[in-house]
Amino acid sequence: MYAYTAPQWVLFFLFYCLAGWCIESIFVSVRTRRLVNRGFLYGPAIPIYGFGAIAILFATLPVRVRPALVFLLGMAAATVLEYVTGAVMEAIFQVRYWDYTGKPFNLHGYICLNTSLAWGVLSIVLVLWLHKPVERVVLSFPARLTQWLAVALGAVFLTDTVLSAKAALDLRQLLRQMAQHAESARESARLLQKRLEVAAVFRLDDFLHSLPDGGEALQAHMEALEDAARRLERSDAAEQLRADLALWRIRRAVIREGIRQRLTWEHRLRLKGNPSARSRRYAEQLQLLRQRVEEDRKHRSSRK
Repeated sequence: MYAYTAPQWVLFFLFYCLAGWCIESIFVSVRTRRLVNRGFLYGPAIPIYGFGAIAILFATLPVRVRPALVFLLGMAAATVLEYVTGAVMEAIFQVRYWDYTGKPFNLHGYICLNTSLAWGVLSIVLVLWLHKPVERVVLSFPARLTQWLAVALGAVFLTDTVLSAKAALDLRQLLRQMAQHAESARESARLLQKRLEVAAVFRLDDFLHSLPDGGEALQAHMEALEDAARRLERSDAAEQLRADLALWRIRRAVIREGIRQRLTWEHRLRLKGNPSARSRRYAEQLQLLRQRVEEDRKHRSSRK
């Protein structure tokens, strides 16, 4: 009764990808009050729901007449799948496309108790009610039609997956470059701070020598800076400081504009479709991109 053919499994998978996309897109669109194409892919599909449904069906169909086992086995299968998928995706793309960090009883932010219980409830709904009409429809198709549908729709899905993965890798590269630029900017800022300290020594030196006791107590703490200051001419140090500061400001402006130009519509779509996405390595850069997307959205809205 449950020995489905490979094309039938493909159709089940694609249907539940679509169903998951509909549920999440409607929920997020209502919450954010604007249309959101939810998920990792460009098209109307969220693979985790498709894989989750298939994992649940594999685990529970043999015991579909026992709701308690359906709940437990379905919850376990989907939770394991969600953990593995989340860990693998973060390792590859350096971005968490869902993150349960901060929720009670979470494990590394990939899974949490509430979501696992929801998977159990979904297993009951899927196996006892939802899958029956879907199964009836798919099994009513002629074998040849089932094969053609599976091949055609599967090819579209695979193409979308490849293109989406490429865009996600490009987003990872953008985040990496932003992090490198940020580190370079911080290094420039540290050098400027050192030059400011050196410049301050000249003023402090005059102050120390004006004190009645020569400022011996303070002088002891400033010997290292004074030694560095004596190696530079006052005019040269000030001129170099102004030049470095101007160069740093120009470089920062160029970096910010470069980020805006490199933020393609694919990046924007990915960020909009995954508002809960997080990155441990590139948290600052990901937040900056979100701000850019939101600024551009408000700018376009104000022009209408």
